[in-house]
Amino acid sequence: MLIRFSIGYLSLIQLRHLKPSKKFKLVIVSNIDDDLFAFSAKHLQVEFDQIITAEQAKSYKPSFKNFRLAIERIDLPLEQILHVAASVYHDIVTAKSLGLSTVWVNRRAVQKGFNTTGSAISQPNLEVPDLKTLAALSSAK
Repeated sequence: MLIRFSIGYLSLIQLRHLKPSKKFKLVIVSNIDDDLFAFSAKHLQVEFDQIITAEQAKSYKPSFKNFRLAIERIDLPLEQILHVAASVYHDIVTAKSLGLSTVWVNRRAVQKGFNTTGSAISQPNLEVPDLKTLAALSSAK
């Protein structure tokens, strides 16, 4: 299985919980340019199998172009790709509309008064409060 990420506000420490597994590949789909990602990558301490930036896609998420480029490069059936993201608007809606399974990392779920789904027309297949929870769920299977 391949897990595709939108880095946004995802915790890097939690992201490292997923990488040691041989059953996952990590791909990042980011709304930044190549130079900025290269600078940031030095601090991530996580090796990605693929990196797709807005500069490469020539568009910003939630554009379909970013997701189609990622799907093309990943070169796996859609049912083997899991898109994990912190933004319903920028990621989950588009990924779901393209037929991808999705996980929403809703880090505000424990904060009362926050409705971070807004009026999204799409719901994720799974909602977790953090990547540590996702890693625990993935290792339990």
